[in-house]
Formats: sequence, C-alpha cells, structure tokens
Amino acid sequence: MDRTTSLAQLTRHIARRATVPGRTPTAIPGVQVFRADAPSPIRCMIYHPCVIIVAQGRKRARVGDTDFDYSPARYLVLPVSLPINAQVLDATPERPFLSFAIDVEPALLGDLASELDPRDAGPVEPQRGIAVSETTEALLDASVRLMACLDSPNDCRILAPQIKREILYRVLLGPQGRLLRGVGSRDSRIGQVAQSLALMHSDFARPIDVAELARAAHMSASTFFEAFKTITSYSPLQYLKEIRLNRARQLLLWEGASAKQAARQVGYRSLSQFSREFKRRFGRPPREERSWAVAAGEMTGPRPY
Repeated sequence: MDRTTSLAQLTRHIARRATVPGRTPTAIPGVQVFRADAPSPIRCMIYHPCVIIVAQGRKRARVGDTDFDYSPARYLVLPVSLPINAQVLDATPERPFLSFAIDVEPALLGDLASELDPRDAGPVEPQRGIAVSETTEALLDASVRLMACLDSPNDCRILAPQIKREILYRVLLGPQGRLLRGVGSRDSRIGQVAQSLALMHSDFARPIDVAELARAAHMSASTFFEAFKTITSYSPLQYLKEIRLNRARQLLLWEGASAKQAARQVGYRSLSQFSREFKRRFGRPPREERSWAVAAGEMTGPRPY
C-alpha cells in the first residue's frame, strides 16, 4: 500500500471515531483519537508518555523555547510526562486535524528492548524528553491496521495488542528508539528521571523537595538536577509548579472546584499565592478561568485530559 492510500484510509478510520473536537478514548485500551476543526490558540496541557501519529493536519508542541511540529510526515515521541504548549496549526471543518495516540508503557518497552539485537542499542543518556521523526510507510501501515481493529470487538481484544506492540517496535527501531528505549530501563538517566516524575504526579498536594526527588531517581542531587532539566526543560521545582497549576485548571474547568478547593488539592496553603501564580501562568485569576474557557470554546467536546 502506498503512502497516499495509507493516509486516506487512516483519515477515514479516525474520522469515524473522532466525531467531535477534542480527545476521545477508543475501545482499544491506551489508544485515543483526537480531532480539531479549526486552528487553536496555544494551550498549556500535561501530555503523558505516548506516541502520536497524525493522519491529517498539523499541530505544534512547544517545550521551553523549542517547537516540535507533527503532521502526516512526522510523528511525535513523548517518553515522559511534560507540560506542553500545544497548538493546532492546520485544520478546517472540511479537513480537520486528525490523529491518534498510543500510551507508552515502560514494562512493554523494556520487554521489546530486551528482544532487540544488542547492536541496535545505543546510549540512552539524558536528552530532551520529546522528539519528532519521519513517519515511515511501515508505521503508517501498522497504524491503519490498528484503527481498523475498532470495527470489531474481537479484533480490539485479540489483534490490537499485537499491533500496538508492532508500532512501538517500529518506533524503537527508528531515530528516536534510543530515547524511547531509555524509559524501559530503570538504570538509564531518562528512566531514573521518569521515576521522579511518577512521584510528582502521584499526589499533587504532597509536599516534596529536590532531595526526595533525587532519591526517587537514585541520583545525587546535582546529577539529578542536571538530568531533569535536560530531559524536561524545567528545573524540578519549576516543573512541579507547572503541573500543579495545570491540575488546578483541570479542577476549575472540569470538576467544578472553587479556587480555594483547587488550591488545596494541588498543595497550596495560601489562596492569595495560588491566585497570583495562577494569573501569572494563565493570564486570568482562577475565578474567571471557567467563563473564559467557555467563551473561547474550550469546553465543547470531550474532556481533553
């Protein structure tokens, strides 16, 4: 099957499941589809480890001062959770942005990596925890077959797990294979930092400091700080503040929390400090965020988190 045909089929399969703007879970565990009918403003969201493959349109992920554009020509690899400034660049109602994401599971990656020829392995030292690579015909073919499984409950149950495995295998063999391979190894720098990230995300309200995060990563404080900033583009405390404020925004928009409740649930003891930092980050005080999001059309479609 040629590339044009594969993309046309992938577009049809995703469009049938992504019928409204936003992210929609599918019958395949760990696989979601996404649709946008128009370009979007920049929105900061927490992206969790995944591989995103695009059928149509173009989107941008900004981490720090670097942009990563992904489209039918380039897929996105995200081996660790990151706060990302995301923006849909190309989309119309007639030709929407369409993509799907596969969750990255460290155990599966470790299993796959252990079966690869050792000569294919390389260093997995610290590098930024996000990348894009050229979408190959083999990857597109597997993507079409995965989305086609959604036509049959039996295929979702029996075939889809194997095709997910194939897609991750293709990525492991690609230019970003070393980056993804590190997540499956607790001894690699990115695998160690991933352990500290898991601790951060496990309880947003829990007091935590760099020393505890370094211990979770089995590193000295200085080594941990350097590796963490290389991989995430944030210092540990900057990252912690970013994910707490983003979680607070979720609580305000989608769970009906008051500013006081949201602040408490993400670890702020001072409501005034929370309000200042929230406004500095998002441009509006917490009490205005939901009305702004409704007016901006952000509340339409499925919950995006």
